[in-house]
Amino acid sequence: VAIHALVHAGSVFDGPDRAGLAHFLSRTIDRGTATRSADDIARSLDSRGVTLSVTINRHALSLTCQCLAEDAAAVLPLVGDLLRGATYPDAQVERLRAEVLTTIQQDEENPAVMAGEGLLRLLYPGHPYASRPRGSAASLQRITPGDLRTFHGDHVTPAGCSLAIVGDIEAGEA
Repeated sequence: VAIHALVHAGSVFDGPDRAGLAHFLSRTIDRGTATRSADDIARSLDSRGVTLSVTINRHALSLTCQCLAEDAAAVLPLVGDLLRGATYPDAQVERLRAEVLTTIQQDEENPAVMAGEGLLRLLYPGHPYASRPRGSAASLQRITPGDLRTFHGDHVTPAGCSLAIVGDIEAGEA
């Protein structure tokens, strides 16, 4: 069974002083919910051989998951829990901040990335497309766990979510 949730929560919604917020959210959304710790989530996925991928672009956050049909009944509530109730625990956010900072530094050393971002700044001055999707080291340092929670609450909503479930599963069960 393949589960794909697409949420209108991309980097265009970051805001001028929080460039990289949506990207940071995509890296931390699976690090805890009100009912599951990051370890519980990882154990639940790993024990079933489930792949979970979270990607982000300028317009949308995409959460995709593949599992065996017999595991769908357990995996669907977990995906729902991530979408509805991610909590962005402070310790997890700080641990992942260092990883995202490393990625930003690698981007800054990559001429192709810098040229592409420079072109977008020239083409779209004053528009969210001109902002760096991952942000800068300075903007990432300003993002708090509270900012992640607020962005999630504002943008990761049922009204902004499209869900596709494909595979050996009955519509009523899904």
